[in-house]
Amino acid sequence: MRAAREAREAAGLPGWERLRHGGLLFDGARLAELAAFVPPPLAPWAAGQLRQRATSFLSGATPDGGGSGGDRSGFAAFVLERICGLDAASGAWTRGSRVAWGRRAVTGELVKPNHLWEGRRGGSLPVFLDGERRVGIGRGRRRVSQALGWLRAGGDHLALVTNGRQWRLLFAGLDYDAWCEWDLDLWFDEGELAPQLTALRTLLNAALWTPPAEGAAPPLLQAVRDTRKGQAELSEVLGERVREAVEILIREHGEALRAVVEPPAASSDGAPAAAAPAITPAVTPAEVYRAACRVAMRLVVILFAESRDLLPGDNAVYHDSYGLGGLLEQLERAGGLPGDGFAAWPRVLALFRLVRAGSHHPRLPVTAYGGALFAAGAEDAADGAARALAVFELACFRDQVLPDRAVRELLRLLTRTTARIRQGRAGMRAVVPVNFSDLSSEYLGILYEGLLDYELKTAPPDDPVIFLAVGDQPALPLSRLEAMDDAALKALFESLKQPRAKEDEDADPAAEEPAPKQVAAADGDEDADAPSSSDARRRDRTRAETWARRAAQVAGLVRARRGRATPERRLAHERELGRTARRLVARVVLPGEWYLVRWGG
Repeated sequence: MRAAREAREAAGLPGWERLRHGGLLFDGARLAELAAFVPPPLAPWAAGQLRQRATSFLSGATPDGGGSGGDRSGFAAFVLERICGLDAASGAWTRGSRVAWGRRAVTGELVKPNHLWEGRRGGSLPVFLDGERRVGIGRGRRRVSQALGWLRAGGDHLALVTNGRQWRLLFAGLDYDAWCEWDLDLWFDEGELAPQLTALRTLLNAALWTPPAEGAAPPLLQAVRDTRKGQAELSEVLGERVREAVEILIREHGEALRAVVEPPAASSDGAPAAAAPAITPAVTPAEVYRAACRVAMRLVVILFAESRDLLPGDNAVYHDSYGLGGLLEQLERAGGLPGDGFAAWPRVLALFRLVRAGSHHPRLPVTAYGGALFAAGAEDAADGAARALAVFELACFRDQVLPDRAVRELLRLLTRTTARIRQGRAGMRAVVPVNFSDLSSEYLGILYEGLLDYELKTAPPDDPVIFLAVGDQPALPLSRLEAMDDAALKALFESLKQPRAKEDEDADPAAEEPAPKQVAAADGDEDADAPSSSDARRRDRTRAETWARRAAQVAGLVRARRGRATPERRLAHERELGRTARRLVARVVLPGEWYLVRWGG
């Protein structure tokens, strides 16, 4: 089911969300248009040749990660001609010293592509080869800068830079640039061709680089330009993504936060338990929420700074050991599997300290940030929010909290968004990157103010709180819902009107569990060592589904079957009722767990 969800989310362009991104090349609408150019699957013989050539190239790499110049040039030519289809039937290639498109850089040096494809009606693809270990990182910045300068000097906009391992598609505007990048190591998944390769073959399709008429822009360039016009849509949804990130932070630090929110346990004679540490007055849920918002906004500000080169994202030391972009790249490579470790969050905390204190080391120059946002928390502070902040900064060094998979989820929430694309009566979802470079500093303040519209609560003992997938997702105690008679249930759904169970009419209800992301955000992982806790979770979920089945029938969300009630019809009705009931419950917050609601409920 997870695979089915991921396939639908990537429907705009398979593999797009798995690429590295800098800025924004294509929004959801453009990805849907580009999906029309997805080529047929690669022939088995071609896939075998690619696997053999890739293995040969990687095994012949030099110790610093590159390969010999000839291997790199030959491998690039093979991929572009034989795998992507930029062959003699679509255009002509010029390589090496025969390329005549030399242009002077601002430094005075002559720069030109290593390979140049020229198609019909003036279509062209310049390819710049790089001998450095990483494209765009460390010494690899020079070739990318040369390519950008070359594009701007001639009024061109798109080019490809590759060292054989990384393949970066560059866009150069007048005052900004954007890119996406493929990694050769991720072209194969368990021996099979991965979606990344499909995205490469799609975007390097000759049809996208060939203008439809003389003087017109190629479809790929036009898609980039159209994306710039719709940039505001991404900033509108970022606030919701940040709120979800706050929920993850609170969920993963749940036990550590309860230790400072709840007073120390008392012994049987009424005295404080001897084992309980001396703690200043309990922190309020509102203070916990403010601290979590501060941590989430630190991540947003850092992503904003990295996108605008206010932090040295192209510095190899920063990228590999501190930066959020580099961390997400490493987590994506690892897969973010459950139980995969707890090293990512301490690295993020080290980044917070680096931003706060700065660095004068010549290999990692970072200017100290003097604002209150990155000020450290303190366990003995008078301010409750500062004590709660100390939990987010110190708990991971005492206990195993916030695993790597949760950090990966955090960063994906903040750097990716899902855009819904309508095509006639049907639709699809496409995962696109958030372009932080286009957000103004004023917007960051507005974003933080929007987070303050919520308040943090805990579900009461022995009474789960249910988020209904109707209207604006009201949160109600399960006991209150169970106590409603049929008339009250009908009135409830009549007032809410639009059940979210029918929101995704184009989705296959049999292929997807109801609101999986919301359930995961509330429930977390069950503790295999605590059978009573697991039993309680199952009991509460069963109660919620039992109520939802009744509500779906009473509210008329499932139509009664007409005709004779055959066993087959009864079975089909029960299946439909079960699916609707599961989708009706957007989220189950178990007793004692945290949840967020807008002020006033």
